[in-house]
Amino acid sequence: MFLLAACWYAAFPAAEAGAGAVQSQPVSGGSLPSLCRVLDRGPVLYRNDSSWIRKVKLTLIGQYQAAAVSPNGANKFCPSSGGHNNGWRRAYLGGDILMGDGSWRLSNLTNVGDLEGRHREVRGEWIGSHTEWSLYELYLEKTMPGVKLRAGKLTPHLTSEYCLASSRIKTVERSALCNELIPISNWGLEANFQKDAKSLYHSYGIYLNANGTDLKDEIQFHSADNLFILNAMKWKVASPMWDSQFLGYQYAHNFTEWRGRKIPSTSDYCGTGAQDVISLSWDASRGAFSIMGNLLAGVGIVGQPGAKNVYGLVLQPVYRISPHFEGVFQYQCSFGNRSVKLNTRYVPSVTHYPAWVDSMHSFYLGLNCYLCPEAVNAVKLMLAVEYVTSHVDSATAKAFNGWSVFGAVRFKF
Repeated sequence: MFLLAACWYAAFPAAEAGAGAVQSQPVSGGSLPSLCRVLDRGPVLYRNDSSWIRKVKLTLIGQYQAAAVSPNGANKFCPSSGGHNNGWRRAYLGGDILMGDGSWRLSNLTNVGDLEGRHREVRGEWIGSHTEWSLYELYLEKTMPGVKLRAGKLTPHLTSEYCLASSRIKTVERSALCNELIPISNWGLEANFQKDAKSLYHSYGIYLNANGTDLKDEIQFHSADNLFILNAMKWKVASPMWDSQFLGYQYAHNFTEWRGRKIPSTSDYCGTGAQDVISLSWDASRGAFSIMGNLLAGVGIVGQPGAKNVYGLVLQPVYRISPHFEGVFQYQCSFGNRSVKLNTRYVPSVTHYPAWVDSMHSFYLGLNCYLCPEAVNAVKLMLAVEYVTSHVDSATAKAFNGWSVFGAVRFKF
């Protein structure tokens, strides 16, 4: 991390030197402070509008977080866990190269390895882990009037929450149902169409389900893992109640053979969490208030023997209290016979409560602090508390009910 910090420090003067060539969005109340201006733009290593390579920009994205779990009744903690866990949730190093007439872009994000990861129980022992170096995104993008084409390793835009980059989401973790159903990043082809900001947006993609474990076998196709296709639409709806309002739809169909079956250790499957995933979303905002609603369904759960279908709702109102502070509430519910998966990073990782249940409700209340309000995604501090109540129809197993407390810091330069 010291090496990464040194690289960024060295790149900042280059970003400042290119300030005259980069046109920033106007901000009310005067120009941005120097540091926020640099963070908003990111470190630009090279810029020459008259050359074939027009711009080279670095990117650093990170999130470090911790959580403590407090169950109602018996704690059932993993030995030595103390009911808490912490570590780097994500750390990406990458960059963008703008080429040709400015319509070509090569983008990359690499998972940074050798950082402190979360702890796990392994054969009865509570041990630490480290993040691993791996390729997260690598794609070529071509922009034309009304069309944007992408090819390479991409993050498919499935569900309302996963359409937002990790640096922009309002909660410490995306909802459990979202995390259960989405893929992570996959090799594929994607075509996005939109004439202008007010017209219908529609997208079509095809993606491989398997990723290799290292660079030499990253792109893989196996008949059992197979591939999935994705269609998405979003349109703006005028309303006197809202400053802006959007309706969205996404549908993914997976051709994998792992529906209702355990995925073998020899597979590198990283596709959708169900054979068919349907997402219907509503986003609206007025002044300092915004709200997101997402109906989700997964038909044919993948990788979990006996699991069948899951469906649920995510409702998330957000209020910007001041330029620096934002309040967030999220309610989510999921239903399905042993088909509802809790967020695995905390409750299932520090306790022996079942990770798969029949139903789940959760209530999240959080406070986000933006250190640079003019560049909201640059540095964000997050504090939150969540109450989860879940149920499993079993005479012997008891599902988790209780509190979790979260703290996180996010940054994107």
